[in-house]
Amino acid sequence: MDIGRFVFYSLLGITSAIVYFVLDVWKKKKKTYCRLPPGPQGWPIVGNLFQLGKKPHESLFRLATKYGPLMSLSLGMKTTVVVSSPSMAKEVLKTHGHVFAGRIVTQAARSLSHDKSSFLLCQYGSRWRTLRRISNTELFSVKRLDALQDLRRVQVRGMIHQIFENSVKGSGCVNIGHIAFHSAFNLIGNMAFGKDMFDPHFRASEDLKDAISKLMVLHTAPNLADYFPCLQFLDLQGVYRNTGIYRKKAYDVMDKFIEDRLAKRGKNSDRTDDGKKDLLDVLLDMRSDEFTLTDIRGYLNDMFVAGSDTTAVTIEWAIAELVRNPEKLKRAQAELEEVIGLNRRLEESDTERLPYLRAVVKEVFRLHPAGPLLVPHRADGRFEIAGFVIPKHSRVLVNVWGMGRDPQIWNEPLKFVPERFIDDEMCGQMDYKGKDFELIPFGAGTRMCVGLPLASRMVHLVLGSLIHSFEWAPPKGMSAEQMDMTEKFGLALQKAVPLEAIATPRLLSHVY
Repeated sequence: MDIGRFVFYSLLGITSAIVYFVLDVWKKKKKTYCRLPPGPQGWPIVGNLFQLGKKPHESLFRLATKYGPLMSLSLGMKTTVVVSSPSMAKEVLKTHGHVFAGRIVTQAARSLSHDKSSFLLCQYGSRWRTLRRISNTELFSVKRLDALQDLRRVQVRGMIHQIFENSVKGSGCVNIGHIAFHSAFNLIGNMAFGKDMFDPHFRASEDLKDAISKLMVLHTAPNLADYFPCLQFLDLQGVYRNTGIYRKKAYDVMDKFIEDRLAKRGKNSDRTDDGKKDLLDVLLDMRSDEFTLTDIRGYLNDMFVAGSDTTAVTIEWAIAELVRNPEKLKRAQAELEEVIGLNRRLEESDTERLPYLRAVVKEVFRLHPAGPLLVPHRADGRFEIAGFVIPKHSRVLVNVWGMGRDPQIWNEPLKFVPERFIDDEMCGQMDYKGKDFELIPFGAGTRMCVGLPLASRMVHLVLGSLIHSFEWAPPKGMSAEQMDMTEKFGLALQKAVPLEAIATPRLLSHVY
């Protein structure tokens, strides 16, 4: 061995020993001063990182059966607390929601200072309250969503017509996730900019879709720098660098939209009718020293990232479960036929009269929540719950996926049974809007998802339209029992094998 290599390995060994010693002392000192919730023994330096695996939501659910509904893990140099029961979720998200209202900011989120302009990631405080007020009173209010109902109607009808044309002229085989993502992305584009995002003559929309898709992957990629902050400056996996590249591409497109709209508004002094405004106009009207153009750009970025994939995967899981359980599909279609008939399309206003469809959606949210661990919370102060101490700045995860499959909460939790939300006296009164902590796919309390009103309308309208308009079956040569229902963990909980299903029209032809 040459002297250079000997010196390198000697220094590496000494450095590793020092790091291990410092971490060991730090962890022991921390445990001396605070009684953390129980949890599994970790490895030196890395802690419990290797116990997460490729599906952290499943691993954490299994660990919670041994260590309880409030569990702590050491992930590198970071303390993580996992909540796995409705009662503990209520304590963290509602009763003491202000304490756990902070956000964990990853290295990817820091690229181009996105965390400073993102509503999703901004820390709890006056700025967050301003953005929350804008969201609730202007962007996702009942009045605003009603005013944009025609946009949703046109988008869903376009999707149904596309599937119909394919069934008549093609194989009838539909990639559900792809067409649902296409529709959700296009809808957000139309609501935000009044623009079709898949216009073949509009190159910028393709650039935005590509950039957003890449950002979704990068934001969920395991990154050592998030667990060992001392490594952030090295950017060993290139997450910070690559996120910056694709975020700049997305920002460039949004900046162009904003600049063009400002120029148009400057030339036209007439005030646009409030009911005809798109969301960009609404955001520009709200512009102030506290809500700048940079904030508007960050807000629009959040809408595309958070809204497109989550809606698409929910629709994909719903169709997969109905194809796999044809008797449930038949019951949902019978209800639609009784209420609507076969000679017209489903409208948003119809969904209130479709209790079984609404039960199907609840059951999908229970079994397949788009965000299985929600957006990570951060403890903004040292706090005690159930006799255990949660250290300041700990990461707090709420395993809503695990709660949805807990046999102590649900009968036959692994089965797809929408009837539980109709026939069962307790479940029949349950909803997913933050009051029933057994079912909180959108979170609850202070940091509950502000987009819930829009997401709820979209999921019911899209799913109802798909099963009202078509019969659905597995691809030829595959039985329902052979369908792969494996999950893939990411920003949204996807099907590992994309769903392809055969669509056969079931309405009168003029309806399409």
